[in-house]
Amino acid sequence: MFEKGKSYTREEIHAAVGGNKHSYLPRYKGRVVAACLRPDLNPDAPEVILCNSCPPERAAGEQLASQGGAIPVFLKQGADSWTYQGLFRVADSETHPDVCAPHAARSAWTRGQIKRVLRMERQS
Repeated sequence: MFEKGKSYTREEIHAAVGGNKHSYLPRYKGRVVAACLRPDLNPDAPEVILCNSCPPERAAGEQLASQGGAIPVFLKQGADSWTYQGLFRVADSETHPDVCAPHAARSAWTRGQIKRVLRMERQS
């Protein structure tokens, strides 16, 4: 479906997997179908995804943590340029504030905004 290292627009990603093209964890039919991550908000991506406290994104983080399977992960490179990193699955999910705080300190999020840290494992 996607070629590793190639850049795609959000419209192309949305057309291929569905979900809300404005969400960094778009969902379709009850599943998270991709991760579209900004390096300033997710500095350790694609190996770590930080989930914020916004209700829809918090719910998407909970869904991804429990759904199983791999999703395509993209990193933002430009205005509407997202580079495909490969397929990743959740290896671990942490919600304790002491785990979230160091990740928040390295990102544009504040300590109180990060509610979940997802450690990802490359599948392809």
